[in-house]
Amino acid sequence: MFNQELIVVYLVYNKDITCVIDQGLDPVCKVSERIKRRSNVDNIPSHDPYIPRNNSVLYNCSLECDPVTFKSMTELTSPSLFLKSCFPEITENDTVACENVRYNYLKNSDKILFLSKIIPEKSFYTVDCLIYSDGGRVCHKHESGSHVDLVDTGTLARPKELNVLAQEEFICEESKDKEVNCDLNPYVPFDSGLKLKESMKFDDSVIIKSGTYIVPLKRVCTDIWCGYSGHVSSSRRQYSYSPPGGKIFRCYYARKQQVCKMVADPSKLVYNKRGWLDGRR
Repeated sequence: MFNQELIVVYLVYNKDITCVIDQGLDPVCKVSERIKRRSNVDNIPSHDPYIPRNNSVLYNCSLECDPVTFKSMTELTSPSLFLKSCFPEITENDTVACENVRYNYLKNSDKILFLSKIIPEKSFYTVDCLIYSDGGRVCHKHESGSHVDLVDTGTLARPKELNVLAQEEFICEESKDKEVNCDLNPYVPFDSGLKLKESMKFDDSVIIKSGTYIVPLKRVCTDIWCGYSGHVSSSRRQYSYSPPGGKIFRCYYARKQQVCKMVADPSKLVYNKRGWLDGRR
């Protein structure tokens, strides 16, 4: 048995340290440079940490620093917006500290946290999208196993479309009355400033799978914001999500024959998982 020893190694950022421990001997450690796989990339995207803090107050300092509240994420996307998050410091003098909030420099996951904190009356989520060669998008709310659901949604919405160009992720907000706004952030943040993404042809159509519905969105512009908006239909007959073909069967193979039985009444079945087809139900 080896005696457990406390080994202290002073790490250096971007270095690899390899240690050899022999029984009864002091550890021998060697420091080596980490392999730089992206040595030819000088300018990479830069993201800010998630702020503000729980007890902070937001100020719009574009002209003068005035307290500000927001009703929609559509009011936050302008690069010219100069936000500060101010909070009391725990010191003897009870001073106030402020940090800049650069919305377009936050990662999508941090944007969701930020938006959920400052606009509590709406829900926010990311969606994964398939982008087709004509610029149209088919999207699905991001959740566990959502890639399979995204592919299924694309198969349903555009059954004869094969040339998927790319995938992407963006943010949507949904109000209590089921109004949906989605922001396709056109910027990539760098230390030198925001840069526009490479433009491509768009047909201005977005389809999102939301719950048991497929919601078509249209491109709109309000004030300085341009994005995609729509409304979740209240009728189950419109945009209801069901599998191609309409009926689901469970099949068994025996003695070179196939025997199938319908799993459920398709009129009462909402299909949203491939588990219906793999025999788990």
